[in-house]
Amino acid sequence: MKKRVKHIAVAQFGKMLAAIYFVISLPILAIVLLAFLTGLDMPSIGVGVVVMVAVAYIVIGYLSGMLSAWIYNVVAARLGGIEYTVNEIASPAK
Repeated sequence: MKKRVKHIAVAQFGKMLAAIYFVISLPILAIVLLAFLTGLDMPSIGVGVVVMVAVAYIVIGYLSGMLSAWIYNVVAARLGGIEYTVNEIASPAK
């Protein structure tokens, strides 16, 4: 059975991408903050800068997600969207 994605909710897609970027940034942020706490010789940047970069990464993820969804919607309106095929799976008997 063929399906077609004709529209993507812009704000929701932005939130999803921001959440994904947040999850990706957590381990990196943890490693950098751990290096600060252990006193490793780090460049002369503060913890605040590291946190601000992580927040900026999330905001950029949100904005780029919204832009991507909006562009997709504009193009899909003209070309019809992405087609994909799905198989229905029978649910197990209860």
